[in-house]
Parts: sequence; C-alpha cells; structure tokens
Amino acid sequence: MAKHKIKLLPDGRRLTGRAGSPLLEALTDSGVRIYSPCGGRGLCGSCQVQIAGPGRPVSAEEHRHLSRRQIEEGWRLACRQTLDCDLAVTLTESIDFAQAKIKLAELETGALSVRGVPRKVVFTPREMTLEELNIPFAEALAAALPPQVAPPARLELLRRFTDLLQEGHQQLTLVVERDRLVGVEAGDTTGALYGAAVDIGTTTIALYLCDLATGRIISGSARTNSQAVHGADVMSRIGFCHFQPDGLEKMRDLVRGDIQALADECCRKAGADIAQIYRWVLVGNTTMQHLFFGFDPFTLGFLPYLPLVNGAVSFDPADCGLAGASCASGHFLPILAGHVGADTVGVALAAGLDRAAGVTLAVDLGTNGEIILADNGRMVASSTAAGPAFEGMRIACGMRAEPGAVDRFWIGEDGEPGYHVVGDTPARGICGSGLMDIAAGLLAAGVIDGTGWLLPPEKLPEAVPQSLAGRLEQADNGQWQFVVADPAGGRRVVLTQRDVRELQLAAGAISAGIGILLHKAGRQPKEIERVLLTGAFGHFLDPESALVIGLIREVPLERIQSIGNAAGLGARMALVDSQCFDRALAIARSMEFVELGAEKDWNERFTEAMIFPPAEGR
Repeated sequence: MAKHKIKLLPDGRRLTGRAGSPLLEALTDSGVRIYSPCGGRGLCGSCQVQIAGPGRPVSAEEHRHLSRRQIEEGWRLACRQTLDCDLAVTLTESIDFAQAKIKLAELETGALSVRGVPRKVVFTPREMTLEELNIPFAEALAAALPPQVAPPARLELLRRFTDLLQEGHQQLTLVVERDRLVGVEAGDTTGALYGAAVDIGTTTIALYLCDLATGRIISGSARTNSQAVHGADVMSRIGFCHFQPDGLEKMRDLVRGDIQALADECCRKAGADIAQIYRWVLVGNTTMQHLFFGFDPFTLGFLPYLPLVNGAVSFDPADCGLAGASCASGHFLPILAGHVGADTVGVALAAGLDRAAGVTLAVDLGTNGEIILADNGRMVASSTAAGPAFEGMRIACGMRAEPGAVDRFWIGEDGEPGYHVVGDTPARGICGSGLMDIAAGLLAAGVIDGTGWLLPPEKLPEAVPQSLAGRLEQADNGQWQFVVADPAGGRRVVLTQRDVRELQLAAGAISAGIGILLHKAGRQPKEIERVLLTGAFGHFLDPESALVIGLIREVPLERIQSIGNAAGLGARMALVDSQCFDRALAIARSMEFVELGAEKDWNERFTEAMIFPPAEGR
C-alpha cells in the first residue's frame, strides 16, 4: 500500500502515512495527538495545522473555521486534508499536558483514615514436631498462621504458601484482607503496600498512588484521555464504538493503556514496584465505566440512557490489563444512571453530602456537567451536556488550558482590558475559564447585551470606553467579534458571536438543571448555603464570572467555593478506608436521579436560562 512522508515542524520528526487517508488519521496512527474534540468530523475546527508548500485545497469546513488570513498562511484542518503527497506540517498544539488535574493531584497530599484495607504481617515459620505434622493439612496450616488470620481459600495461594514454607525462608510476609490470607511473599516486604485511585475523566485521567499503611499520596499524575482523538464528548465515543470496526475494543484498550502508563509513571516517581499495588479503586462517568470494562455503551446513546450494568463492579485488575500484585483487587465505584456515574458518587462522598446539614449544591464542571443538590441528607442528582464550550469545542479560538491559552481576562478601572496566558507565552487561544471571564467582562461593560449579542460600535452604550470599542471588528461572515489578543509570535485570538452563543448553551444547561433540582426539593436559590465547584475546570474558573453569566444565579459570591478534584478524592477515600467504600455504596442507593430531558418544563427553563441575568440579579 502506497505511503507518503510527513515532516513535522519545528522538531523535524519524520512519519509516514497511508496514501489517501485523512491527515488527522495518519498523525494519530503515528502517535501524534491533535486536539480534535469532534472526532475528526470537521465540526470543531480545533485540529489546525500549517502545511508548507503549494496551496492545499480548502474545504467548506475550513472556510467556516479559518479566517482568510489563516488560509493564505497555509493553515488547514487536519481532518479535512487528505494525504496525497509528501507534506511538511506544523502543529498548533499537543494535548498531552493535562495540566489542571496534575496541579490538583499535587495539591491533594493529606493523609486519610485507613481502615479495612489490605495489610501486611511478618510471619516467622517454626519447625513442627512429627506429631504436629501428622494431622490434616488444613489444621496444620491454621496452626501455622498468626491468630485471627483465616487460611487462604484459593488453591494457587495454598500452593504458594506451602512452597515458601518448604524453601526454608526465615521470614514470610502475609498479605491479609478482612482477616483472610490473600497473598504471601518471601522475606519482609511490609515497607511496600500501595493502592491506586483512578479518576477516569472524559477529557483527563488522573491517578493517585497511595500508601495503604498511612493513607497518604506518594505520587500522582494525569494525562489526556487517549480516547479524545475520537471525540471530546461521550456521544462521539459511543458513536465510534458503534460505527467503527473494532471501535469498542480500541476504546477499551486506549483507556486501559492510559491507566497502566500513569501507574508506571507514578511508581517510577515514587521508586515503587508496580507489583506492590494491591488495591485499585476507579471512578468515572457511566460511559467511561462501560468503555473500561469493554461493555457496549450503545444504549447510553439514546433515551432512556440505560446502562448495561449498575452499582459497583469488582474485578481482577490483571483481567483488565492492569499490572500489580498477584493478589490485587479492583473496584469501580457504583454508577447511578446512564449519565450520572461513579465520579458523581465520588464527589458526594468527598464533599460529605450524605451527612451535610442544610442545603448544599455541588457542581462538577467538565466535559459533562453533573449536579447534586443535598438537602439535610437527601441527595438529588442530574447530568447535562455542558462541556464542549468549557473544553474549547466549537469555540473559534478554543483550546485546552495549556501553554498559550488565555485563562484570565479582566477590564481595569481605566477601561483597559488585560489577560493572562498559561505558561506566560504568546496567546494562541482561549480555554474555558478565559472564555467565561471574557464574556463576563464584556457583559458587565455593556459590549454584550443580555440576549448575548455582541453589539456593533454604533449601538454601544456611551459608557463603553474606546479601548474596548476599538477591539470590535466584523468577521468574514458579517457578524461582530472582539479581538482579545493579537500578539507578535502568537495567534490572533478573538471572541466571536458564535462563541458567546456556545457559552450561553453551556451555562444555560447547568443553570436550568440547577433550577429543576431546586424545584424538586422545594427550595429557592437563596436557601443554598454552599455551592461547591469541583473538577479541573470548576477549580480554576472565577466564581464571580460564573455569577455574571448566570451559570449560578442568586447566590452570594461568598457562598461559592472550589473543592478541587472531588471525584479523585472520593476514589482515594474509598481506596484506603473500607467504611468510606461502604458509604459510597449507600450514597448510590439513596441518591435520587432526575433525567432533565424528560422534565416537561426543561425546554422552557433551558431557553430562559440562556438569557444573561440583569446586573441587579448577579
């Protein structure tokens, strides 16, 4: 089969790809990951590359997503370009950073209570008399074990134990769980007893390697979920599994490979052996759970979004491609419904919502938005698709929170706009927190009106300073856009009218969902005592901007706080404390689920919530 060469600039790497294949596919197959949240369907415009040499054909999708200047400079969408000759390609970005959850992993280093998890006991074998040996084997084995440790039930472990006894080791280490022998090792290995807590996010996977003796994190790391090359949202991935040959197997292997790579990395950083991981606890939304186990997620793609399995799932890590101790156990915390998964249960556990007095609202803002309303022990939960805009999908200059992303924006008292860029490099795009700040700032200044229109200069209020009005320009489609940055050595970054609409859709979905849960509980927004923002995006957004755009409404700013990666913390708690694990099971049994789309007033609430709140209502 004919192949063509691809030279990657500026690092000079050389790849080959199958002739006639999309450039995006060729790059992905070669291990180069391009941010393509729509899964290569030409919808998001994120997979931008600059192709050197003669002009390449321009598709309708490229005309829609790229400016005239970009097209003239050779920028194209990798998903729309066919590999029909040798190419030299400059990439805009890689998606291997996962910066947000890495930072959160580094923050969460406190010890947790340790109860009911595997423990190690040093055992010194003793010589047995002839009379002692001449008794039934089970009795002899029970006599040889320390008090309150039951003999193993598995033949393989019996064989291992007796082999080590015969070899004459001076010491053995017994691995005991719930007072039953589950493993035996030669020598004294009590100094190494680890577990792994894993948060499988749709966008980012985080792993925390924990000491099961102390409850502390000894290392943590995160990486972009490799499934993202086939779509940013769960529906895209469900479709990939259904329509692509071996799609489900590919998705399963990608997520398992990511988790194993993170475990290897964490062990390497901590100086630990991967064979010393004795317990795994995983959380993730329902689709991520199905894909990890290799369950067909097709029924999650349409109403009533029925999962194939419900509740918690225990598994042998080796059966799922995860290396570790031969006696390791694996547990996926319980899911609640088709789009409310174990990550939501983890949030509720970490935030103590099952024991919280008063009214607490927890919002996990990621690619999907999960909402939990806790009212004196009663918990009502729901999920809504809110993430595409927050993750940069369908945003003209959208990107992840990586070097080059505008993540903060403000308008000073003198009317001059300012912004911060991740990595302190020239601006190349806008991430979710920056998108929210820009919209909130322009809304407060009067550049955007309550319906979400970017106003042309002649219709701006008189109070709008020229420093803002001068940044308005007409795009190629005739609509107005706001120039955020035009740095030397960077990319011209703009906020378009369509970007504002996408943000309204995302914020409106969350706001309407909160309204329905409050209605179910018979509560008003003013009765909410705490709003807990969680998830990587929720951790870094400005709560004041969230109020200005109406993502959260009618709640005093001082009641809003971030609690970091609560889903990951919940997984850690269940990893090192069996009582917390049991609490997670109880939370899933008691939590009430609301399917927003089935609510008769959902469309009306959603439409109303897309209108930005008036200044007096913020």
